[in-house]
Amino acid sequence: MRGTPRRGPSRLVVLLLAASLVSCTGGSPGWREGGFANAEEFGQGRSPAAAYLAGRHALELGRVEEAARYFERASAADPLNLELRRQAFLLTVAAGEIDRGVALARQLLELDGTAEEARLLLAVVEAKAGRFQAMREQVARLGGRGPLGGIAPALRAWARAGTGDLDAALELLERGGRDDPFALLRGYHRAMILAYGGRLGEARAALAALDRGDEPVPLRLLFAQAALDVRAGERERALVRLDAYRKRAGDPASVVAVRERIARGEEGWLPAADPASGAADLLLGLAELLREQRVGAQALVYARLAAHLTPEAGDVWLAIGRIAQLQDDHAGAIRAYERVAETSPFHWEAQLAKASALKDQDRDEDAIALLRELARRRPERIDALVQLGDLFRAEERFAEAGEAYGEAIARLGEPQRQHWRLFYVRGIALERTKRWPEAEAAFLKALELQPDQPFVLNYLGYSWVEQGTNLERAKAMLHRAVELRPQDGFIVDSLGWAYFKLGEYDKAVEYLERAVELEPGDPTINDHLGDAYWRVGRHREARFQWQRALGLKPEEDALAAINEKLEKGLPEPDARRG
Repeated sequence: MRGTPRRGPSRLVVLLLAASLVSCTGGSPGWREGGFANAEEFGQGRSPAAAYLAGRHALELGRVEEAARYFERASAADPLNLELRRQAFLLTVAAGEIDRGVALARQLLELDGTAEEARLLLAVVEAKAGRFQAMREQVARLGGRGPLGGIAPALRAWARAGTGDLDAALELLERGGRDDPFALLRGYHRAMILAYGGRLGEARAALAALDRGDEPVPLRLLFAQAALDVRAGERERALVRLDAYRKRAGDPASVVAVRERIARGEEGWLPAADPASGAADLLLGLAELLREQRVGAQALVYARLAAHLTPEAGDVWLAIGRIAQLQDDHAGAIRAYERVAETSPFHWEAQLAKASALKDQDRDEDAIALLRELARRRPERIDALVQLGDLFRAEERFAEAGEAYGEAIARLGEPQRQHWRLFYVRGIALERTKRWPEAEAAFLKALELQPDQPFVLNYLGYSWVEQGTNLERAKAMLHRAVELRPQDGFIVDSLGWAYFKLGEYDKAVEYLERAVELEPGDPTINDHLGDAYWRVGRHREARFQWQRALGLKPEEDALAAINEKLEKGLPEPDARRG
């Protein structure tokens, strides 16, 4: 497939262990005496060392619950090993075993009074029970370092609000200037505390001060604005606000769901309505930030704490599912997505994510059935059909992909700028099923919507080069694509191949050498460079590149052609084709 972004295999191996933990196996007599009596003992994790290694193996497989049991067993065998005890505690919380986590937190704090996550768990338990004075005492002892440093002031503010000390809570969130990286977070939670205290006008003004002009606001801030509009009796204003966001941001399903709720006469959805949900909102935001940075295991700890505070919150379970997928725990992800109730604004997104997790579990037919059902259920939406097309395309079921994309396009009405990708991927599916006129029309439509889209310029330009048509226009398009993505070896290869097809072999060598430097492991690019070398008389180097291409496992239909070139060289160019 030409012109599409190529990604190598990626697998996040989640290890909560610090590097120093490896040396802990010799840190106490229990570890030194622990050994492997036999394979069964290792498999059952009956010795401390076996439990430790079995826990690491479970983590590599994304089995957090299993890893938690093994690490707790290893910690029990070496009770003074602080780092091992900390990891056992974190994994227990990440597995969602909060009651057991509380016991481990208290044990950990006896050894290390500065254990932040342990103290945070105790604060969360107090908030869940409505004991906000006890929550205040716990969060007051949280430090300002690490991931918790940014949200600790807001946690303290919600704890004070829970005890009725609203002014002190607000004062905690007024510190710092607008250049503070946490200014938006502090301003948002200050507004939520004002709303909790019944000061609706001040809350709305505080949220309005956080607007970024034409830039879309964060979703949670949007939902809070709409909910407070409704409380103030301005339901129409809330609907206009949500519609404006939908137009800018591509119609997110959660925004549509909140709008439908408000249009029915309901109140909307306020993410942080009281101290417990306010604390959960903070923890969820931190979890999402860590997930984006691919720190999945730590993210899961904070998301689980948020779930303990707000067990019915669909956005929390959606986040837990996404983190589990990041850790290759696809079964755990599916369980989390299934916790998102149909009444939640996030139910649709959870169902789409569930289909993705089913695909990751190699349950393609289940994923296809779910996506077809979702597409049937919401005929006004295209996202389930687009995801279905992407699934078929990934499996090289291009005819079915083309049908799914075509059905999505039929639902569009007037295509907008952001729909360029839909026409692009449909063009790929059509080209791979030998329906070139339709594919060409789809690519041209994608360029009409997004004229400087480098992947479309590349795919269409390369296709024209391969067909020997529109070569000068193709070359210009490929030059533009290279300008836009100069480090993309596949796009540079396309331009080099255009020069080859035009008979400008010195130029072809220049660009194809650069392409091989950027993507040395691609068989097609190495094969192209071999052809260019042959045309400029560098026959030994040409054969080297062809041999290299063979070793890189080219597609089946290229093998015979490369072998023939190795035996006979490249035939003279057809003068009729220039």
